[in-house]
Amino acid sequence: QINSNASLTVSLAQTPYCKKHRYDPQNPLCAHIIFCGSIVKVNDSETALAKKALFSRHPEMESWPKDHNWFFAKFNITNIWVLDYFGGLKIVTPEEYYSVKP
Repeated sequence: QINSNASLTVSLAQTPYCKKHRYDPQNPLCAHIIFCGSIVKVNDSETALAKKALFSRHPEMESWPKDHNWFFAKFNITNIWVLDYFGGLKIVTPEEYYSVKP
């Protein structure tokens, strides 16, 4: 409630990729992406989707104690940095990130 800023780092070191290529997890070739932004409580119209998304992956959470004041939130991403090669970070806008087609 005081500071909703957050970041999340995801690395290829979490997959077999870097080990397969013999990359040290700290080597930029073992790429990682950093998402920065803020945690925002979902509004009433988003709650049903948030519950479905969370409980479909973590069904046991649905029975967690209600008196712990849990709430559903989303990550409002404002900055994205990619480190995948030597020479520093690459900046990707959230718009660019979300517009990529798999």
